[in-house]
Amino acid sequence: MKKELIIGTVFLGCSAILAGCGTTHPAKAATHPQTVRQDIQKKHSTQPQAPSSAANQDSVTNDSSSSAQSDGLSYDARHLSVQQLGTLICLLKDPDEFKGADNGQPGGLYYGNAPQGSDYGQQFWGMDFITTNGDPTSYLYFKPDGPNVIIKYVDDDGTTGVANAPVKTESISIQRLVNDYYISQDQKNEVNGYANRIQPEQKWLDRFNQNSSSTNNN
Repeated sequence: MKKELIIGTVFLGCSAILAGCGTTHPAKAATHPQTVRQDIQKKHSTQPQAPSSAANQDSVTNDSSSSAQSDGLSYDARHLSVQQLGTLICLLKDPDEFKGADNGQPGGLYYGNAPQGSDYGQQFWGMDFITTNGDPTSYLYFKPDGPNVIIKYVDDDGTTGVANAPVKTESISIQRLVNDYYISQDQKNEVNGYANRIQPEQKWLDRFNQNSSSTNNN
């Protein structure tokens, strides 16, 4: 996250979800996702990936049964919602950009999933994402892979343009994310506060389509 979606589509976040080395760019101007994804979809094409095992949730609560590593719990995707896991990733990748995209109320950051056959780009199929619904750099894609989470994002360094920017891939230990950002109660409250404000992307699409329809009728 480095320009002004979020949480990178923090973050690709995270008004997501996410330039700098390995950062996402959630704070971008709002554009219809189907339009902004076309160039990047043509530029990058790989084999489809299996659907993500993480379950989407509209609301996040602090589960006392998965409270802390000190209780002997080893965290993986089963203990974290899409919003929680995305928040942890954004806090690692670019916390200032992510927090800037979160305006303290719902509607700054969105989450969703890129299903097989969708126009998000074949290399992202089966992955969840956090975004602010800007250009492709505003989407941060991620997919649990055992004890790790695979992260993908368009890394625009300002020299090639978004359409030609490379897609970078990283793998991070979920337990590391928890150890760094989700151990103390204050940390959990902060993470869950962000996560609870991340809305389904469909809500943004509904508002966009409604506004477009009203403009066309005037």
